[in-house]
Amino acid sequence: MRIKKFTSKSMKEALLAIKQDLGENAIILKTQQVGGKLFSQGEIEVTAAVDEEGTITNQAFSPLRVSDTGVYKRPKASSGIPKPEGPLPMPDAAIPKKDDVINKRRDFLRNMATQDNDLDKKYETLKADITELKQMFGKFLETPEKPSTPILAKPAVYSGDWELLYGKLIEAEVSSEVAREFVDSMISDPTISGTDAISMFVTELNSCFISTRQKPDANAVLPRVIMFVGPTGAGKTTTLAKLAAYHVLNKKKTVSVITADTFRIAAIEQIRTFTDIMNIDLHIVFTPEEAAEAVCRCVKSDIVLVDTAGRSQKSAEHMDDLSAFIGRMAPQEIHLVLSAATKESDLIAIIDKYKQLGVNRLLFTKLDETMKLGNVFTAAIRSKVPFSYFTFGQRVPDDIESAQPHRLVQRLFEGSGK
Repeated sequence: MRIKKFTSKSMKEALLAIKQDLGENAIILKTQQVGGKLFSQGEIEVTAAVDEEGTITNQAFSPLRVSDTGVYKRPKASSGIPKPEGPLPMPDAAIPKKDDVINKRRDFLRNMATQDNDLDKKYETLKADITELKQMFGKFLETPEKPSTPILAKPAVYSGDWELLYGKLIEAEVSSEVAREFVDSMISDPTISGTDAISMFVTELNSCFISTRQKPDANAVLPRVIMFVGPTGAGKTTTLAKLAAYHVLNKKKTVSVITADTFRIAAIEQIRTFTDIMNIDLHIVFTPEEAAEAVCRCVKSDIVLVDTAGRSQKSAEHMDDLSAFIGRMAPQEIHLVLSAATKESDLIAIIDKYKQLGVNRLLFTKLDETMKLGNVFTAAIRSKVPFSYFTFGQRVPDDIESAQPHRLVQRLFEGSGK
């Protein structure tokens, strides 16, 4: 059998070429369009075949005929041809052997068994993972065992106005442990009146909340170096600007600013813009040695305010670097600037770490960004570090006040930082 492909621009030309090459007994096996593009039809590829003797075995179609009109038409079936009974005979090559069928079926079943085994393994692995997770979470959900030795629990409920005071502290998100300790330290008479209870509360808070308000000392060494330290984003630069403007405009003091915040993007330009407006000297330092020299150049100023880069209490390298600046500049005041929106546990951790550097002031910012000040109250009770200022907005030189116990109580119970 000869099989050949013919490519022509039209079906008419393809049929003529087939007739000339293979003869009139050729049959068409396949026809397809090839080489077509967006705006062109392309060519026609026709696959034709003829046996070597000029006839096709098991011929299913009548011989190829090309009419004079050039239009190929499939010959219609003659009504005189009897219809075959049963299915048409298939060529021997197309009839699958019995052994091949059995082998293919055996291979198929073997593959299915392998897949089932894989699925079983995956299922067992998943089941083991789920069991492990259930055991893991079960440990967290288990009821803790009762201690062998009984613990004397503090009363959960107070009577009279002490109950109201305790409830106010809890409502302000003071931890129950701190609230109980504070109330228990005041209780002397369970039937005390509300006015006396509040008075005792403020008195007790005064003993824990140390304020830094001091009368100016005429013999104090000048310039007075005040440094602001703390974690990133606490508001050190904005607070420094507020205090600088306050001392220049209200106290008529000469002020210089030193900035070591050379890490934050545009930090220098931010502080330079402010100092230019206020006509304040600005010194930019990169090393502790440069910082010490800058302090010497500010000898004629009354106050030197020092801005530093935000430092994480978790980084030993950052804390060592900040310690070097503090050692060379020897500031009289080191204010740890903290955001009132920081959670209680983080506040305590930050304060404990910075106290090792000699921090002697706590300055809380962003009181306007939180509704509950229980964390600030806890910091005042636990840290034993004096408070210096509260800030509650971005306006310069406004939105800042001296930190006082009665103002903390007022903000604590009002439920707002403003």
